[in-house]
Amino acid sequence: MIVSLTPEQERFIAERVSRGDYSSPEGMLSEALKLIQAKEEYQERVARLRDEIDVGIEQANRGGLLDGRDVIEKIKTRNAQRPR
Repeated sequence: MIVSLTPEQERFIAERVSRGDYSSPEGMLSEALKLIQAKEEYQERVARLRDEIDVGIEQANRGGLLDGRDVIEKIKTRNAQRPR
């Protein structure tokens, strides 16, 4: 694969390699690709979370919410009744 870079990009890479941030332009490219992959994974996770939030909002709009205080009290009561 052949990649064409602008003079600014070449300068940017050369500066980072020369000051020791990366061992080579290939090392810098490898790190950049890892960051792009991480960004894509993050964006996919955010999209999934938004979908889950939408489901929760729909459930809330239909009256499908639980009172958190009641749930916690029931759990505490059930735990207190367990044999030790």
